[in-house]
Amino acid sequence: MIRLIFRLIKKPLLLLLALIIFIFLLNRFNVFKGLFSSKSLLIDNTPLVIKEIKTIAELNTATLFQEIVVDSTAPAAIIFSTKREIVLIIKGKITAGIDLTKLEDKNVFVKDDSVNIQLPAAIIRDVIINPSGIETFYEFGKWSNEEITLLKLSARNKLIAEAGRLNLLEKADRKARFVIEKFLKAAGFEKIVVWTK
Repeated sequence: MIRLIFRLIKKPLLLLLALIIFIFLLNRFNVFKGLFSSKSLLIDNTPLVIKEIKTIAELNTATLFQEIVVDSTAPAAIIFSTKREIVLIIKGKITAGIDLTKLEDKNVFVKDDSVNIQLPAAIIRDVIINPSGIETFYEFGKWSNEEITLLKLSARNKLIAEAGRLNLLEKADRKARFVIEKFLKAAGFEKIVVWTK
């Protein structure tokens, strides 16, 4: 009975022993070294960084809320009448920021844990004057819709001028650099240089 069991397991044991010796010899002569060793993989992170930043698309980083007073006088429509006058108080909002879809490959340099990015310059993104934000302070005489529209356009121009006086674009640039630096820090970069045109 013992001989029968020994004969049944003799062949598989010999095969297993031969396989172990064969693998040992292959390993001893470094046959597996090139086959299973890990190789360093170099990936250019620049396109990935640009793609991730472009997902943000438009980055509004500064907002100005302002009340503007516009007025106008015009001759009366009726002969022998006095002149017409109007004064409007207009509440407006201006947002400034950067358009990250304009970020180009040449403006991004990535190496290991370092990144250097030149962002597009900030621009005025929106000038918003809502009808609910327009108050007639004083009105004498009749004013047409076209004349009121011209006054709103004048208020819009004054809002833009006020944004320039208050350096809104520089503030938007500064905030955009700060936001992108934080974004890149969270992405794992250690040495970060972000600047605008």
